[in-house]
Amino acid sequence: FPTRRSSDLVRERTLREARAIAALTHPNVISVFDVARHNGEPYVVMELVASRSLAELIRRHGKCSIEQAALVADSVAAALDAAHHRGITHRDVKPGNVLIGDDGRIKLTDFGIARIVAEVTMTSSGLILGTPAFIAPEAAAGDPVTPAADLWGLGATLYAAVTGDPPYDAGDDPV
Repeated sequence: FPTRRSSDLVRERTLREARAIAALTHPNVISVFDVARHNGEPYVVMELVASRSLAELIRRHGKCSIEQAALVADSVAAALDAAHHRGITHRDVKPGNVLIGDDGRIKLTDFGIARIVAEVTMTSSGLILGTPAFIAPEAAAGDPVTPAADLWGLGATLYAAVTGDPPYDAGDDPV
């Protein structure tokens, strides 16, 4: 059973995700419409995009063409630029968080561990957030995470897109 403290952290992260995304209005970022509560628990109401993640598309169809990867690069870079101008660092840019819409739109999603620069970080000492194969070296080392970490994640995502494989094998020790 989760402790009261971990439940409070999940609630706070949910609200922080909603605040981070709601601050962004960009065609390449999933829109947040509202945060609702049911029995005291927050729920984020987001745009529904008929899509598949880039990770799923790579698994099903293999690597992307250079043209497809360029579209992903342009779209995700534009989304990150908008986020960074609002003081938001995504912290988990990876193929699973890039949605390719059935209509061709490309959207960055899952700002669940996003950090608004002005806020106090929620990670505990020694806790690293992110996906090991796509995490920037400074994040893995526990150093302060800056927008440069998102660019590392974008580069790792593009590597996976054009090769069909993650940038490295995390093995037994992901960090």
